[in-house]
Amino acid sequence: MPDFFVSVGRAAVPALLILILSATFPTTTRAEPPIITPHQEETMLPYVARIYFDAKANDGSDSYFEILKSDKRVYLQKATRKGEKFFIGTMYKDDPDATLVKMGMDVTGDGQPNLVISEWLGGANCCLTLHIFELGPIFKKLGTIDAGYGDSGPHFLSPPKDSKATDLSVQIHDWTFANWNTDFADSPAPKVILRYSDNAYRIASDLMRAPPTSPSDLATRASTVKNYPPSAKGGEWPRAQVSPDLWGTMLDLIYSGHAEEAWKFLDAAWPPKITGKEKFANDFRTQLSKSKYWPAVEAMNSTNPPANPQSASPSPTAAK
Repeated sequence: MPDFFVSVGRAAVPALLILILSATFPTTTRAEPPIITPHQEETMLPYVARIYFDAKANDGSDSYFEILKSDKRVYLQKATRKGEKFFIGTMYKDDPDATLVKMGMDVTGDGQPNLVISEWLGGANCCLTLHIFELGPIFKKLGTIDAGYGDSGPHFLSPPKDSKATDLSVQIHDWTFANWNTDFADSPAPKVILRYSDNAYRIASDLMRAPPTSPSDLATRASTVKNYPPSAKGGEWPRAQVSPDLWGTMLDLIYSGHAEEAWKFLDAAWPPKITGKEKFANDFRTQLSKSKYWPAVEAMNSTNPPANPQSASPSPTAAK
């Protein structure tokens, strides 16, 4: 056989082997990462807000949101744990407040469009946080409001009809007394109203103040507390059982600007068979001082309230 054919045959053997092996063991290609599509998206040009949910995430988070301006991402926030969820606006579309905080609405009253993102941390009763952004010529994050427990969430309030204001205030609850000497279901949580002012969300004491509760109403409440069936067993505070309606009413009075009436109510409502009223008063003051809103609430109850109805400093839970 001519040398020409021998050399060609030998060269063809490796090539033939490669073809056989390729047919037997297909080559593997690197898989492309999955494309996660937005679960919720809203647009107010040049801005776009998108909520994502990645069910296959294995890093402890499965949800995140991004904000784009002219197709360029200007903000991204990821969940920190499984079960966390984000929503554009309110958590529920049938929420009465949903139309008030649509993307592009002027929520703060400064003439610029805003975006509200609700963050639900998941778990029993807890917790809801609001992230508020300005979608003007310059993108800004204005603040974060910790609404605490309860998926019913905060309530956005339109300005009073006789007011020239255009901003929405935010009503939340102060959960400092959650599980304090009672179970969560019976824990009182007084209302707190916040308003955006001087680049932060601050307590709006003028909106929190309310007319005094009628003496007859307070007398009825005092009777209910005094006749709370478990209190009939007597004992000494804090081991004895006292109705949480006692400090619930006191908190309602204090957070509406009537601290003096709150302490009078304590005297009128304290159960006769239970000792330790002074101990209760001290424990109540100590717990109240733990509230992030207490400095502003205390100022609201001052005999010489500040000229500015806003609190002197922003709420610690509504920081930027």
